[in-house]
Amino acid sequence: MNTPLAGDICPPRQYTHSNVQLFRFSAVSWNAHRIHYDAGFAASEGFPDVVVQSTLHGETLSRYALAWAGPAARLETVSWRNRTTAVAGEPLTWTATVRAVEGARVSLDVAVHKADGTPCVTGTVELALA
Repeated sequence: MNTPLAGDICPPRQYTHSNVQLFRFSAVSWNAHRIHYDAGFAASEGFPDVVVQSTLHGETLSRYALAWAGPAARLETVSWRNRTTAVAGEPLTWTATVRAVEGARVSLDVAVHKADGTPCVTGTVELALA
């Protein structure tokens, strides 16, 4: 990777979360709330399918930032705010813009957007580049 500059836009990553992935993430994160793995229960709560966990959004923000930065990068901090709900099977897009570069430290403004452009999650990721 070339040295990033403030204002650089990272290539977007498109993805969806499956029902199985959400079930497994609930299991490994000890999240027992049924809206994350029981579609019938999620429907009874007004959701069209099982709901993506807020912590999975944070993991996704971090994972794609690290993939962009390369194998020698190290995660320093991640913070995010959930703006709206995402559900299994819903097309999502990770986006990031380099906010600042200070030596080997890079700050990214990150987001997850729904197919209609609505921000589902917004936040920041700070990385140390090797």
